[in-house]
Amino acid sequence: MEDDEYCSKELDDSYPDESDDEKSQGPKFKKFRKEQFNKDYQFKWGMEFKSLADFRDAIRECGPSTHLRYKDIGGYPHICNRSANSKWMTKIVVKKMQTQTNTVRIHDIMQDMGQHYSVGITVARAWKEKLISKKIIEGDVDKQYANLWRHADELRMVNIGNTVKINVDRPSPSIQPRFGSFYFYFDGCKNGFIHGCRPFIGVDDCHLKAKYGGQLLIVVGRDPND
Repeated sequence: MEDDEYCSKELDDSYPDESDDEKSQGPKFKKFRKEQFNKDYQFKWGMEFKSLADFRDAIRECGPSTHLRYKDIGGYPHICNRSANSKWMTKIVVKKMQTQTNTVRIHDIMQDMGQHYSVGITVARAWKEKLISKKIIEGDVDKQYANLWRHADELRMVNIGNTVKINVDRPSPSIQPRFGSFYFYFDGCKNGFIHGCRPFIGVDDCHLKAKYGGQLLIVVGRDPND
């Protein structure tokens, strides 16, 4: 009987109570939310980051403006004026060009880096970062023109009724062809104009402000459901 009571007591004592569970979990630290981050963001002691990349980006953002200094103990980059690398600056300029309605000037980039991040850059550096950022936003124009023939073949392949024509200027075989125009007409639009749309309304165009300029010409019709 005594042995049974001893075993029963030992088993009861082996189950921790709820307070022990809470203690075993340890203290709860605030988690870093990337979508909430801004220049006035307040970091907390013991804050947890989802990834090393998020931590590095946060340090790069706040480091120059707050003159943050820390010791590198495991491959982390130093954050100061000389280490404001091109990758970090390009990320800032891309965001500025995407959110600002007016054209971003070289002076705007230099001023923004100085006021918000305490980073001084030259005109040449700002110009270079703007070119890189513009290429990221708009894409590689040269590659886009080179892919026009593949794009035309794809349109013909998905629907044999699609009309696609590419015109180039090449006065001499020794001269590289120069792009003239790219015309395409979807088969569905053809049938829509013939069988469903109202009479022809007009032609609309707009100027292309890419590297090589140009114009976009569109035939405009009115949907019968309007």
